[in-house]
Amino acid sequence: MLRYFICWCCFFLVGLSAQELEPLELSELQAFAYQYSPQLSRQRLTYSNLVESVTIAETKFDPSFQVQRSWQETNDPERTTGTISQTLPADLGLRFTARNQLQGGEEVTDFSVNLSKTILGGGTFLESRLPLERAWINKAQEANRLSLEVRQLRLTVTRRYYAVVRNLLTLKLRVLQLENARRNLEVAIAKEDPLDIATAELRVPESELDVNTVERLIRSSTLDLQETIGLPVTQPLNVSTNLVYQVRPFSKEQDLLNALENHETILNARLQLELNQMEAKVAKTKNWPELRVEATYSEEDGPDETTSDTRADLVLQWDWLDRTDRAQSRQQLNNVERSKFSLFEAEQTVTKNIENTAAQLVESELAVKLRRERVKVLERQLILYQDRWENGEINILEYVRSQNDFENAKVQLVTQQARYMELRAEYDFLIGK
Repeated sequence: MLRYFICWCCFFLVGLSAQELEPLELSELQAFAYQYSPQLSRQRLTYSNLVESVTIAETKFDPSFQVQRSWQETNDPERTTGTISQTLPADLGLRFTARNQLQGGEEVTDFSVNLSKTILGGGTFLESRLPLERAWINKAQEANRLSLEVRQLRLTVTRRYYAVVRNLLTLKLRVLQLENARRNLEVAIAKEDPLDIATAELRVPESELDVNTVERLIRSSTLDLQETIGLPVTQPLNVSTNLVYQVRPFSKEQDLLNALENHETILNARLQLELNQMEAKVAKTKNWPELRVEATYSEEDGPDETTSDTRADLVLQWDWLDRTDRAQSRQQLNNVERSKFSLFEAEQTVTKNIENTAAQLVESELAVKLRRERVKVLERQLILYQDRWENGEINILEYVRSQNDFENAKVQLVTQQARYMELRAEYDFLIGK
């Protein structure tokens, strides 16, 4: 398939016309769009950025190394300091510092180990993991958006493909209608009936206008399709007009259950609710005054003796009235409630759309059957009117009216068949296929 597309693009470079190109089926257009659609490419880049954001969030627990070498004219002419810092889960801070320096020509080495932990007003395991959890959820949401974008692109290509096919098939029927109008004029002139000639003369420009209108619609719908799949609009495109009308059964109840479990908008609404619940839980822990405990052990190795020291600190910090943390906690609770409404609305929208589209599918299938019957009836009627006109029993006005009804009915049948196929693609999109 890839080699086919490469060859196809090479054909463009040598300036082949659309008529000389191999006509493309719907599946081939969808595959091309998957590779070259600008909108899908942008969505992939957005997802790639969020994948990187997970890596950035994970760096919170990476150790940090620092080495410093300094020189001074007096007191401490030379000093080398090395520090290793490590943040552990539950915001347990670990810092190791070692220093070597010259004092009065003597070498002195000391090191210290410091542990710090907030035990009240924050410092929970969830709080330390929240940036990483947020990055994971954002990545999962973007993956769902990317999946939705792929399916939306497939649906858009399908719709625009059928728009082109519908217009191409309509053009064939309108051209046939124009040929019939010109033939009727020739017959009317041969019969030398002034009323028939005038009626036939009016029908010819009307048919020519219909042909011109459809040709414009073909060009417009083709440009829309090219833009969607990522093909330069200056290049030709030949679309297969093989409209395969096929009725496929569906189970609305089962499809609805699957959609409520797996549709990307619902999955994202659930993920957002989960994230807001975590953030509300973390915000609630900050309503208390912050109580932090620190323990430090240090040891100094001098020229004469080695000394050590252990120190413990308990730090209490209480911002006046703690209004900021409490307000932020209430905001997060509001966000939780909003997420619940968003999830409910997403489920409602998916259910409503599936219900409506399923009803339209049934209606469209019935409409195709009725259009077919109408075409058959009008064809029999046209044969009768044609026979009567050729025998001089009626004037051309009634025959032309019957002819137009038959030709318009064929156009309506093609339109309705394409409409059913579009609805079937839309239904598949709504249920998550």
